[in-house]
Amino acid sequence: MPGNLNEILPEPISDESQEIILELLKRKMTGSAQVAVRLLHAMEERFGSEARDVMREMIASPPATPRQNVGDPVSDLQEFITDLERGCVGSHRWERITDEPDRIGYLFFGCLWAEIYRELGEPELGFAFCATDEPNVKAHNPALGFTRTEVLMNGDEACNHVFFVER
Repeated sequence: MPGNLNEILPEPISDESQEIILELLKRKMTGSAQVAVRLLHAMEERFGSEARDVMREMIASPPATPRQNVGDPVSDLQEFITDLERGCVGSHRWERITDEPDRIGYLFFGCLWAEIYRELGEPELGFAFCATDEPNVKAHNPALGFTRTEVLMNGDEACNHVFFVER
């Protein structure tokens, strides 16, 4: 299952070194998430439920800046997927279940963000990360699409991401 740090490092490291690095990564990510949770809770104390409503509105329509140099959709899909996988190494575990030139599907079995936000009791806030998936795909190339019906952050067993060229 992809996600091993050795996929992106110039020199291989031991499993023990990888565990140390991933534990450090999780501690840093947890620190960031704790700040976000404390901020949301402080905003709720001061402004009431409207603070969470603002968060929900933000999650419902996350911004994504369109890329200027949009290319061929099939090539852009492959480029997007390469960047996605590289960015997920270390923090996610996945399996590619569909691998066609114009359609790529995954099952993500592990996500540190989902793990951390569930541990902090705020998976809804953590879903802000998940909500950017589709806008980021569209920003990369408006001819690309994205679907997902299961989400780790919501307690599902996996996230089922499908990226595709729209017809």
